[in-house]
Amino acid sequence: MCGINGVYNYRDLKPVQKSLFMRMRDTLAHRGPDDRGLYVYDKAGIALGHRRLSIIDLETGHQPMSNEDGTIWLVFNGEIYNFLDLRRELLSLGHLFKTNSDTETIIHSYEEWGVNSFSRFNGMYAFALWDERNHTLTLARDPFGIKPLYYWDNGHSLIFGSEIKSILYHPKVKREVDLKALDEFLTLTFVPSPRTAFSGINKLLPGHALICNRHGNSLRYFYRKIPELLSNCSENDIVEELREKIFTAINRQMVADVPVGAMLSGGVDSYTVAEIMTRITGGPIQTFTVGFSENFADNELNAARATSSRIGSQHHEIVISADEYAELLPQSILYLEEPIATASTLAFYKVSQLASKQVKVVLTGQGADEPFAGYQRHFGERYGSLYRALPSLLRDRMIVPLVEHLPRNERLKRAVRSLNVNDPLKRMFQVYTIFDSSLKKRLYRDGLFQKFENQPCDTLQLWQADVSGLDGLSQMLYVDSRLSLADNLLIYGDKSSMAVSLEARVPFLDLELMEFVESIPSNLKIKGRTQKYIFKKAVSKWIPNEVISRKKIGFTTPVDGWFRKELRQFIEDSLLYPGSACNIFFEPKTIRSMIDNHQSGRQDYKRALFCLLTFEIWYDQFIKFNNWRIGSES
Repeated sequence: MCGINGVYNYRDLKPVQKSLFMRMRDTLAHRGPDDRGLYVYDKAGIALGHRRLSIIDLETGHQPMSNEDGTIWLVFNGEIYNFLDLRRELLSLGHLFKTNSDTETIIHSYEEWGVNSFSRFNGMYAFALWDERNHTLTLARDPFGIKPLYYWDNGHSLIFGSEIKSILYHPKVKREVDLKALDEFLTLTFVPSPRTAFSGINKLLPGHALICNRHGNSLRYFYRKIPELLSNCSENDIVEELREKIFTAINRQMVADVPVGAMLSGGVDSYTVAEIMTRITGGPIQTFTVGFSENFADNELNAARATSSRIGSQHHEIVISADEYAELLPQSILYLEEPIATASTLAFYKVSQLASKQVKVVLTGQGADEPFAGYQRHFGERYGSLYRALPSLLRDRMIVPLVEHLPRNERLKRAVRSLNVNDPLKRMFQVYTIFDSSLKKRLYRDGLFQKFENQPCDTLQLWQADVSGLDGLSQMLYVDSRLSLADNLLIYGDKSSMAVSLEARVPFLDLELMEFVESIPSNLKIKGRTQKYIFKKAVSKWIPNEVISRKKIGFTTPVDGWFRKELRQFIEDSLLYPGSACNIFFEPKTIRSMIDNHQSGRQDYKRALFCLLTFEIWYDQFIKFNNWRIGSES
């Protein structure tokens, strides 16, 4: 796992200023404390930088890495889990290897098959490949967006990096809020690719490549695997194949030349990962859990301890208090670089910090809920047609008004609003929406609301268009696995773990496994009242029934209660002081009303308030103040 960056002055071919560029690279030192590298070609105006966290091929994996004649150079962040299979194929075709690394496999694959080779990589990756023969720089991000890659292009120069900090360090890059991204953030609680909250800085879309040469740049969708749902397979056959692919994926992602541990909660996903890891190693693994005070009803500490006891792991845990949460949240957001209003981001950072003291790699259970239908919105989508079959008078005049007048129940209200919508795209948009148009209209200042149409974001439309011919639930699962997963959970998973030089792997997003999972019909993912039905049946061979049947909690936090009690003053002080960012963009009286309604219990605004708090802290860190040194050279 590593950090990469680069500058390509593709119009004027002006040489890159080496001293500035090296400082840009070294803003990524936390991602790669073990080694650093540099490639500069003045005649083409190109520079590539690399910081390395050594996981595989500890001795000979130095980057940037080139082919035999030095015409192709690569900087790579991630892991290619099937690199040995690709290596054997390439050797049979006459390619010669000088290292044992997966990095070199990318270079030879590109030599043999070009950009088409990227779709053959089973792994998590973001890389930049410089082809000196045609002066072309190619950036690529893995199909599910496990690894982030950012870029800035002013029409003359392209600057890219694993993190935004390395781009912001360049003096040409301005730090300004992208207002459209802010609107999308308030809708979704994260900023979907290709935007970021910074005007002019983009995220590369999952499964896409950006190809840049002297004529400019273009995007290429290199991995587009539209699910073909299985129709002639028995349930038992699907279970057997799924079980085999889950085991293989976890085994594949345990490959490392350093110790590997596991993140552990009380749920079936992380239990499955830890159980299979224990079977593969034949001995105790190290497991890591984060929790909150013992009076938090949804705490998973006890369940994680029970799992550790069953599998015999060496268990480590950390507990976070309300005061610690408020104190450490700015630091967590500084590492995230983007406003991501998911309350568990700080918890993931703290458990990563704990794990990094023992291991360099952990496997996590992230990525199982999205394709297997583990969220409540998936249950609503599965059976929503039954609700829409009710007479409209019953829905519109009785059910909707009744639900809207219920105290709190924010999730139920969103569900009912979305279930009323016939169009699958608009229905998804409704169920994802945290700040609806009515609340935004009251919130935005100075006519800001009129600048945006309350329509599904471009990225949501992009992914949904791929699968518009499938049933509604299959569409939602496909979109979730590329939108909310890639630009929310995986972003904070990457940034929080790499902040402490820890590699977090996600075996449930193994490419071979995911291609099979997305082919499973939705009626086997939710069967009756059982969500993740086919997954639970497959792992029942390894997991006790009391764990499989346990009510899903998820990676939750006590933020709801804290905002009404321990952190009440913290919220008010952060959002309502005269010099706040919220005071620039939003109406203070609306925020005051939201705080009062949440604290009184009349409404559940925890997610909306956490959005505003996250934006406020992010703005302070990145726009109002500089919390790292910005380059001054021209």
